[in-house]
Amino acid sequence: MLATGILLHGFGQRYDLPASLALYLFAAGGVVVLSFVLVVLFAGDQVGAKATQYPRRAVPFLLPIARAPWPRIVGGTIGVLGLAAIIVTGLFGSNKPEVNPTEYLTWIYFWAATVILSGLVGNLWYLLNPWAAVYDLVSRMTSPPLGEVGPLAQRAGPVGRFSLAKLGIWPAVLAYFLFACLELTTGMANRPWLVGSLALLYSAVTLAGMYFFGRDEWLEHCEAFTVLFGIVGRFSPLEAERDEQGRITTVYLRPWGVGLLQPSPSGWDRVAFVILMLSTLAFDGIEGTKAWSDFTIATEPYWQPSGAFGFFLLKTLSMTLLTGAFLLIFIAFMEMVIYFGSRKLDLKATVTAFVLTLVPIALVYNAAHNYSYVVVQSQGLIPLLNDPLQKGWHLLPALAGYKPSFALAQASTVWFAQIVLIVVGHVIAVYLSHLKAGEKFRTAQRALLSQYPMLVLMVMYTMTSLWILAQPITAGG
Repeated sequence: MLATGILLHGFGQRYDLPASLALYLFAAGGVVVLSFVLVVLFAGDQVGAKATQYPRRAVPFLLPIARAPWPRIVGGTIGVLGLAAIIVTGLFGSNKPEVNPTEYLTWIYFWAATVILSGLVGNLWYLLNPWAAVYDLVSRMTSPPLGEVGPLAQRAGPVGRFSLAKLGIWPAVLAYFLFACLELTTGMANRPWLVGSLALLYSAVTLAGMYFFGRDEWLEHCEAFTVLFGIVGRFSPLEAERDEQGRITTVYLRPWGVGLLQPSPSGWDRVAFVILMLSTLAFDGIEGTKAWSDFTIATEPYWQPSGAFGFFLLKTLSMTLLTGAFLLIFIAFMEMVIYFGSRKLDLKATVTAFVLTLVPIALVYNAAHNYSYVVVQSQGLIPLLNDPLQKGWHLLPALAGYKPSFALAQASTVWFAQIVLIVVGHVIAVYLSHLKAGEKFRTAQRALLSQYPMLVLMVMYTMTSLWILAQPITAGG
């Protein structure tokens, strides 16, 4: 499985559902509807600013850790070493993805596991970001005597009169889309040399951008992963309160997901980013279905003359159209939300506020979709540590004979775990959406009416997500 299944979909064994797929879909949809009823009963009277207030508890023992420099030092060291390993093993290691650490580090440990863990515990990218770590280290090493300005500080502002704030986060949207194309449409994500080369190129661009435009300005507007993990981190149970100087004053624990209710800048760029998170995950799942296989066969006369490039164009266009469809559908439902809410609201601000309630759906789908990668295929990296470049080394002989455990990867276990994840994520999304409606529409009746379209949308998302996830299990032999 590890040798042939990396970056592929499926579970390695067929699993026959104990009941029809339709029963599972409608049952999951019913649970989402039931959750809507419960939210209305127990939180339906919360309107105005009160609706988005949530309980939180200060955790004083975490404050010294949050203020200490060592978490950033340790995290940055891990991030830099991980990036260096991706580049080195990608460029100088084996061309076989199943025995090259680059593939495991990039697609499983970074792209799957780090996103999942950031949603569960907090924004890990804040600690791991290798480019921020390198920039900060160079800044400290080149810091001038007191009263003088160092070379990096001299370049801390925008180039000339141009500020990246004028672009919003559209550069990050583009970078995220290109990364998704690498993974999903190029067909070359399993080529270590390409992954390593692009990691090196992206590092150079990021460090140059931080130098010319300023560290935080580049990261906040152009660096796709900083934007992504910033959104994911809002779902986590940790919250830090800062003073005017940016110093952390209090660390709180809060329920998962409620951080998405906090105010955020409005803009179509931010809407597009969240929608892209959803649509690329959906396309990743769709690629493993029989429906996609039938579609590619039916369109073969059009793309086959151009060979691999034609297939790349087909997949890229399909992913783009799917993203556009997701965006238009969501905007249409938001128009209905505003109509049923009977209150004049700015469409852009309203869509931006509600789109964050979809983040739990993206997170749980990511966890469900990548479950087998994280719990099983991630173990494939362990024996590779003995000889990461496949040069006949014996760095850690004790790990060479490691055999992966499949205890948590039985098809039935995976399927039921996915059901639970998908349903819980959509229930959280329903809850957040209703609270946001209470804030926007100011009366309980208007908030309730506005949420009927969102309920339909959430049920559609639930059933579609489970259908996509079920395809590798129920289709084919």
